[in-house]
Amino acid sequence: MMNNYIDDYLSFFTQAAEYIKNEVNRCVEYWLPEPPSTILLFSLVGKALVNQLASLNHSEKSALFQHIETGMRSDNDELVTAVATGLVESLVTASDENESVWKEIEAYLHVESKKHALAWKNFGQ
Repeated sequence: MMNNYIDDYLSFFTQAAEYIKNEVNRCVEYWLPEPPSTILLFSLVGKALVNQLASLNHSEKSALFQHIETGMRSDNDELVTAVATGLVESLVTASDENESVWKEIEAYLHVESKKHALAWKNFGQ
């Protein structure tokens, strides 16, 4: 069951980009009447962010990646887990085939999110 804390966190992404909002809404509709798993939603946001990266400007990217870091540093364990295993890992996976996209993501990631992303990226090597 998704709690308000998770919903509030996700709403930042859906309000920031129409494309991300559409992806999340499609997922929610697909799973009705059940809510989709939190990890699934977060990985969807990560993938959507990678797909949208080129169309976002610098300040939009900065805000989104700062929000990812905020999630990684949260006191809410459920949120930290969802951001790490859902969002951050999907950023890595979705950019696996494209080194220049990964380099850009890496440049925008902050300390905790970058640490997890690199651990996940190197884990698969």
